[in-house]
Amino acid sequence: MMNLKQFRMPLAVLMTFGIAACGSDGKDGSDGADGVTPPVYANTAETLKLEYIAYGIDEQGIRSASFKLTNEKDELVKGLPSVRFLHSQLATLEKGGSQRQGFGYVTCSATGEVDACLTDNEDGTYSVFNPTSILDLDTTAKGYEYDSALPQRFMVRVQSYAGLPVIGSVQDIMPEIDFMLSGEAVVSTREIVSTESCLGCHTDIAYARYDDYDRSPHYANDLKACATCHATGEKDGKGTLNERAHRWHFESYLTNVESTKNCLSCHENENSTELPNAADWLVGYDAKACATCHSGDYAPSHGFDMPMTCGGVCHDVSEIHVAPVEALATARDMFSIEVISAEATPSTGTRGGNDYNTAEIALVLEIRDASGSPVTEMPDFKALRATLAWDASTNYRMLTMETLEGGKLGRMADHSVNAKLNEMEVVSVGAGQFAFVISGALNPDQSKNDTGLIIPAGTENAKGAVSIESTIMINKAGELQPSTSDDAIQNRLRSVTAFFDMQGLADSRRQVVSNEACAACHGDMAYGMHSRRNDLEQQCSTCHNPNIAVWDKTFNALKVAPDDTVLNHLGWSVYVHALHAGDRQEQNLEDGAVRDWKYPANIKDCTACHVSGSVKLDDIQKSGMFVTRDAYAEDAEFSLTSPAAATCWSCHSSGGEPLKSHMISNGAIFNAPIDGAEIEGEIIVEHNNLESCSVCHSEAKLAESHKL
Repeated sequence: MMNLKQFRMPLAVLMTFGIAACGSDGKDGSDGADGVTPPVYANTAETLKLEYIAYGIDEQGIRSASFKLTNEKDELVKGLPSVRFLHSQLATLEKGGSQRQGFGYVTCSATGEVDACLTDNEDGTYSVFNPTSILDLDTTAKGYEYDSALPQRFMVRVQSYAGLPVIGSVQDIMPEIDFMLSGEAVVSTREIVSTESCLGCHTDIAYARYDDYDRSPHYANDLKACATCHATGEKDGKGTLNERAHRWHFESYLTNVESTKNCLSCHENENSTELPNAADWLVGYDAKACATCHSGDYAPSHGFDMPMTCGGVCHDVSEIHVAPVEALATARDMFSIEVISAEATPSTGTRGGNDYNTAEIALVLEIRDASGSPVTEMPDFKALRATLAWDASTNYRMLTMETLEGGKLGRMADHSVNAKLNEMEVVSVGAGQFAFVISGALNPDQSKNDTGLIIPAGTENAKGAVSIESTIMINKAGELQPSTSDDAIQNRLRSVTAFFDMQGLADSRRQVVSNEACAACHGDMAYGMHSRRNDLEQQCSTCHNPNIAVWDKTFNALKVAPDDTVLNHLGWSVYVHALHAGDRQEQNLEDGAVRDWKYPANIKDCTACHVSGSVKLDDIQKSGMFVTRDAYAEDAEFSLTSPAAATCWSCHSSGGEPLKSHMISNGAIFNAPIDGAEIEGEIIVEHNNLESCSVCHSEAKLAESHKL
């Protein structure tokens, strides 16, 4: 009987690495060194590194490997109690493409009688072997068998829960090694999607599917590790990695995450040195992968076990999945728009017999083509709009729709000004430059949000924002089509936001997030539900501001208010945090809920969205009060929540009443009136800010705790 503690160096390893010959010239050797510095063994580790020393399969089919384990300081680590030892091979399929075929794994410990197939050499090196010969392994039910001529893969998994003496638990590592038993170089690969592509959205693959963000990852942050375990023949009940990945992302597609509608968010359409198999998916050889998205109502007559490939026989995968995306990108980049000037002239708007202070806004836009040259004539935009908002220092005020008797401004407004420039008179004023005038007149119909920009008394020195968004149509050849075309491809140009005061263009409002960070997950075509905005740095906050006093459509339709009126506010600093954390109540209502989804990364990693230096709590404290209501009725009383409290609560509401009491004891208010604030009728809320959060929670401390 084989002694499980005996490590067997496989023949293939000896053939690959060779045996060093020893000899003598008959002369005395030189004197040795005075002493040898003993190795330093680690007693702490934040991360581990595993390096393979030898590996292979011997003539008896015994699979084995030896490896070295070090920490982030390159110190040797001994005392590893157990590992998992996995094995798979890479087969080329008759119908094209390749398939990773799994042979399971064995859990090995350094002690015990049953699973003692791990040897700790007490010097930072280890040996592991699988006691079951690959020649005796029955894989008939899997539909394939071991082939010594195919590329083989070993993977040693060091698991966090196993722990290490003194060091304790660390994050899992699962490095793999690919090899040929012949000793030749591995030339066949299955490098289709890169880990970096996944990390653009997930930041850490380990957080992609689990509900507990504090859970220690069960695999390394490497797509190869995922593909090694979730291979053909391994846990097929839930599908291989490519089946699972398509299913998960298709579920996100149904929640209006724009990037999941774009296969190129993950895939490439050309092979490269880094991804030699990147374009394999375009062959459409993996019918199961295709069926994961195109099943049920999408392909009722096909099923999951199609005996042929999808591409090259019936379907042109590139034409279906790549051409439309490339056409959309062509449309998006066909023109660029820049705000050259914005001049505000005081005006008066009248509605219902009452006069209101407004401003006429004169804009000059410069439009360039894809090459960067100024256009010679105004393009035929399907839509060209300017969104205007006022008072950036308070995170803007909702001013445009509800005007009350006696000249007061109501709180039921739910838009900033949204002027349709393509329906206005346009004047060419230079090379590629076009002028528009947005009137200060108010539309008599309060349901329309194309009214003049209201400038309330006392805010004349404030700063406004103007965001330009546009929609164009092209044909499949990439040529601009008339806005009346029905069968053309439609997309949005890149939105742009500029700032102005009563003297002209002004400095930008502080940057909080970056469009590049948002696009890493959402894609840079458009974002979320609106599907035409792609300037999350500034544009979204112009409408989603603290004064907005209507609920999400789900609540409005059901005529109910949310349980937590602060956490479910539409103000951007609250809305976007609670939305990504899955804490907005709308996501959990049965009727009409469409955003019941999980953020696919570690929610505690603020750098996924925020830019460095964006933690400005003292500035937040000076911004506008959040207007809230506790009832649906339009005549319901309004109350206020202080800005820093509302923003912090959007992420930290799990702190419950103790946290809320802490905030209140330091000057915050929740859903309450305060002295000196007008909360009946007037939308302008003047208040003496009492929050003192920034006294203790300094910018430096917040940046450190939020990893910014």
